[in-house]
Amino acid sequence: MGLSFVTEDEPDLTLPEDTIFRARLTEIKPKEIKWVDKVTQEHKSKDMLEWWFEITSENLYKGRKVKAECPAKLSNHPSNQFRNWSQVILDREIPAGMGIDTDDLIGLACEVTIRHEKSKSDASRVFERIDEILPASGASFVEEPPF
Repeated sequence: MGLSFVTEDEPDLTLPEDTIFRARLTEIKPKEIKWVDKVTQEHKSKDMLEWWFEITSENLYKGRKVKAECPAKLSNHPSNQFRNWSQVILDREIPAGMGIDTDDLIGLACEVTIRHEKSKSDASRVFERIDEILPASGASFVEEPPF
């Protein structure tokens, strides 16, 4: 006798691209990307940072985790994601010469938008990635000290 199954109604929990979500930064961890240059056959690597966010919006996506990546380099160049994202989350300018400890960013709130990124190795797989990191609007998501 075979096994019998009944199709369950399960919602599609793919984060939509056209929505702004409240989020909290939960982790920043280093990651090294390695590859071989196709022309020179030279082994190369690049240090990156994975930024992990948890959706805190009060909806069916609450608790979902999504990531963003950027080079592990902090500079005052206008397109430096590390600095740009940190400035948004900290809600202040980060001038040249100022250091950032990633632990100071953990737990802070922001808003994010999502983009869908197709896998390079399997076109049927789609990854959810942070597209934009925006300032938190409204009340703070982080509990303030009572003094």
